[in-house]
Amino acid sequence: MNTMVVRQISRFMIPAAFVATLGACGGLLDVDFPGRIPSEQINDPSLAPVLVRSVIGDFECAYSNYMSGSSVHSDEYETSNSNVPLANWGERTIDADQDDYVVGACEGNFGMQRTLHTARFQSEDIYNRLGNPDWTDAKVPGKAGLKMTVRAYGGYSYLLMGEGFCEVAFDGGPRQPNTAALTIAETRLSEAITLGATAAVTPANTDILNMARVGLARVRLDLKNYAGAAAAAQAVPAGFSRNADRGAESPRRWNKLWRLADQQGAYTVATAYRNMNDARVLVADAGRGSFNAEVRLWRTTKYTGLNSPMRLASYIEAQLILAESLARQGQFANAMTIINNRRAALTPALPALVAGNQAEAVAHIIEERRKELSFEGGHRLNDLLRTNTAWKVGANPFTNRAYGSTTCWPHPTKEINGA
Repeated sequence: MNTMVVRQISRFMIPAAFVATLGACGGLLDVDFPGRIPSEQINDPSLAPVLVRSVIGDFECAYSNYMSGSSVHSDEYETSNSNVPLANWGERTIDADQDDYVVGACEGNFGMQRTLHTARFQSEDIYNRLGNPDWTDAKVPGKAGLKMTVRAYGGYSYLLMGEGFCEVAFDGGPRQPNTAALTIAETRLSEAITLGATAAVTPANTDILNMARVGLARVRLDLKNYAGAAAAAQAVPAGFSRNADRGAESPRRWNKLWRLADQQGAYTVATAYRNMNDARVLVADAGRGSFNAEVRLWRTTKYTGLNSPMRLASYIEAQLILAESLARQGQFANAMTIINNRRAALTPALPALVAGNQAEAVAHIIEERRKELSFEGGHRLNDLLRTNTAWKVGANPFTNRAYGSTTCWPHPTKEINGA
């Protein structure tokens, strides 16, 4: 499928409708997409800001699918429907042959492979165009900031693939371990931060810079570079938060988790998350049945509509990464200070946690991540995978269907066979 993405992007220019909506992540794969901009205009430096916005739109589409599908796949939800393929997502029965997973687009359910590859390829292509010597600073005002933005969003595309996928392959290349994507993500996010040093100091550029710092801390934690993760996390200022934007005007822009879990009731919040007595775990009884009327619908109130933004990076996440990085380096007392400062600042405040050793501190931090980052970002799936946490066994308590064996997202059969 990667070769299909490369072939069609190189053949056609970005569709006009895609540029206008900034959310048409599937349009690049549609051979007969109407209203294409003439191909020669892609080399027009005056379009640089529009091209960069297209990179953001592609990523936000992929992010909505990825974080939503990963959330229902993890232990945060249970399937409350019997419709295929929706039921497969919440019961760990998505496999390498599932079209919904492989070629699903922004308008569908949780398609990941296609959308993430579109996002990461677009980021590489537009970055290379911004590096064209003919695209001078005079022709492209604020070019350093635009390049930083493209690298930051591209880095996150690789990051998500590295965290959730079992294997990766790029542009027709060989299958590789997921760490190959994480390594590229670290490079891209580091490049974004370096570019930030030369970009004009504006609120927008500062926001992207801090997003890249959080992403770099996250990928270094994944790679077990704990000192490097701590250094990146410490650079993130208090109060920082950046969202992926969503909108109700088009299916491409919908908050996919709210759409399928809340509006359609296809998934209900797992029992373990319903009574945590923690203000950070925003869960409520919906007061009605789910997709399957016999199953009570519990939902997260973190999202309230199709246009609810999805948090992408934040100071809170950076502090959790810093705490875990310190704990894994043996500085568990300092790690617990970070965790307990956050708990004390909540309303109502939570009592301090105590850790007598490194293992206890790490366990506390993973549980804090489970609560603080619930229903967002694919964090819980990543934590289950990277910490080798045992998955639920047996059967879905509401449908009585056995859980499948999928943990990380599989490498698609269609890509293996060159389809």
